[in-house]
Amino acid sequence: MKMEPRIGPDGRDDELTRALRAIHAPPGGEAFWEGLERRILARVSANEEDSWWRQLSRWRHGLAIAGAAALVMAALVAQHSNHARSLAAYREIESSRVAPVQVASETEREASRDVTLRYVMGP
Repeated sequence: MKMEPRIGPDGRDDELTRALRAIHAPPGGEAFWEGLERRILARVSANEEDSWWRQLSRWRHGLAIAGAAALVMAALVAQHSNHARSLAAYREIESSRVAPVQVASETEREASRDVTLRYVMGP
């Protein structure tokens, strides 16, 4: 059984296939691709000095300075954030320093155990 690619709802359309191949054919035939490859390789080998990795090496000083500045800024932001959180925690502790203490005393009607339990369970 031979598998034939289908194009369109009714199967293969030879006229459409020929039209698409004509539209997408390389200009100048197959020699176009070979010539294009030769031109690209000649350009790449001739311009080794202008390659992208060499451009990056020219920027290395500026990139190093920008990276160092970014690290310093990140450290300052982290330090400020940590200081702000510590200050907020300290203020919260200071504001709640006076804890309500329930003074319990034994009365005639209550046993010592009940007073202690109420003290522990109280606000």
